Amino acid sequence: MLAFYLYQRGVLGRPEAYIWSDAYFQADWQLLFDLFNSLPLLAVAALVASRLRALGALAFFLSMIVHCLADLPLHHDDAHAHFVPISSWRFQSPVSYWDPQHHGRFLALAELAFVVAGSGFLVLRSPLPAWRVVGAATLAAYAIFVAFALLVWL
Repeated sequence: MLAFYLYQRGVLGRPEAYIWSDAYFQADWQLLFDLFNSLPLLAVAALVASRLRALGALAFFLSMIVHCLADLPLHHDDAHAHFVPISSWRFQSPVSYWDPQHHGRFLALAELAFVVAGSGFLVLRSPLPAWRVVGAATLAAYAIFVAFALLVWL
């Protein structure tokens, strides 16, 4: 998604309104997003990584599966086809993690609260320095994103 946005905004110079109302919904882009959110394809990739004993790749694909399972009930108009190539069906949830017309303000604030709490816990309580770094990096990334969102989208 970040590469899509950087290409649309940075390379093509398209305005925000066009990116999120037109470009995002174009068939080719939707197919690309759906492939990266495909539970069957991610399951195959995780299985291959497991068979190859590629633990880093396995963790990556399992985390993508967890993301997709959490993501599936949180999209309305912009739902992904999570079962490509088996099916192009899209679950259009009554709620959206971002769209104010579908409870997005509440869910966006809830997500932010969970991320800040979880990351803060890692930073303050983890006995492992690497996890403290992960927590701090996550907090920094969210702070940058919130600042960007406030500057560009409000």
